[in-house]
Amino acid sequence: MVEKSRGLGGWLDRIWHNVDEMIAEPSLALSQKIQGIYNKVSPSPAPFLYPRKESHDYLFRKIEKRNITVVTEDDVTLTITNKRPRHASANLYPIMCLPGLAETRFVLDQALGRSFVDYLALNGFDVYMCELRGHGKSRHLKERYDWNVQTFLDYDVPAMIETVRRESGKDKLIWIGHSMGGMLLLGYLVSAGLNKNKDLYDADFIRGGITIGSPVNFNQISLVLASMLFKITAVPRAPLIPTDFLSNMLSMFPAILDSPLTYHFWNYKNIETENKILYLKDGLDNIATGVMRDFVEYVLSADFHSSDGKINYRENLFLIDRPMLIVSGSIDRMASNETAQTIYDGISSQDKELRVFGQRGYLIRDGQRIKVKDKMDYGHVDLTLGARSKEEVWPYMLNWIRKRAKIEVPLAESQSSEDGVANITSIRRS
Repeated sequence: MVEKSRGLGGWLDRIWHNVDEMIAEPSLALSQKIQGIYNKVSPSPAPFLYPRKESHDYLFRKIEKRNITVVTEDDVTLTITNKRPRHASANLYPIMCLPGLAETRFVLDQALGRSFVDYLALNGFDVYMCELRGHGKSRHLKERYDWNVQTFLDYDVPAMIETVRRESGKDKLIWIGHSMGGMLLLGYLVSAGLNKNKDLYDADFIRGGITIGSPVNFNQISLVLASMLFKITAVPRAPLIPTDFLSNMLSMFPAILDSPLTYHFWNYKNIETENKILYLKDGLDNIATGVMRDFVEYVLSADFHSSDGKINYRENLFLIDRPMLIVSGSIDRMASNETAQTIYDGISSQDKELRVFGQRGYLIRDGQRIKVKDKMDYGHVDLTLGARSKEEVWPYMLNWIRKRAKIEVPLAESQSSEDGVANITSIRRS
């Protein structure tokens, strides 16, 4: 049987070899004919040599970038992206940036010329882009999603502030928060004002703060109806809201992105389609159900309070006395101009400004309201990622930061340094 099978196999091999020889030449000719036709229809580009004198102003030549690992008190590992100029100034306080609900660093640190973080670093600042647990670089393969907003405030924020102070070598920082990132800033300063826990909350660590589209009360009917729907469905039983999956699905329909249907995110006329897709694909992660439950309570109660309900942050805004800039979009459906006014009126800071960006924008400073007409109306996300943000919003915030981020050298130290220069001069002359 073995010999017969070998004989049969050899016979089949010879047949296949003969057939292969018969079709090899015609198939080769057919392939060459198809390739020839393709090359005529789509000819190869002519050889191109890059000019020798052409030079690129690459960002990495001006900015240093590194990842910093942070371990919280409850043993969760977070990541901070640090960007700073290669020749940084020693006389500027560092900047800590914090994104909002479900957001990753990309709302403030988008790629290819759309990064507010890069903009700050190119203007001389040491910037620390933080991401809360479960988001961006701070998201791990196995997440339990067993946290709420208070967890961010009690564990993530204090660990990040301590890390920024240690890594920068400065005792204070400027805090920039988008949406919930600004709400956490307000909650932190109120907690410090109440002397809740000096080890966790210390207002002296904050030189100043900027809230960008950060609400403290909610009166939009769309948000109220969505919150009611959350309450009566089985969604609260799930460990998370799959925002990552849903936003990626939404990014597949450019026609919807360029329509008023996405007005809760942005003014669809003020942000490029490519930027919308990048934000939806890279800028959002899943929301822990505990966090969503907190926000549902904020909406239905029209208030901003701690997760256990013991501290009402909105009612205690008067405890905030740090320099503050409140930034709002004229048509922001997530954080209205009224809620920005609530923050401005509530805080006790002597140095405070409210700037609403839009075609009917305005500035409130020292109690005076000044009309400002911007080129575009701004929504929620396009305050930092909009087509006109780089021209209108970014420079305004940079100018505000520059006036408050400079480290004041004590008179005694400056006097001693002047004496030292004088002594050196006299020695050289002698």
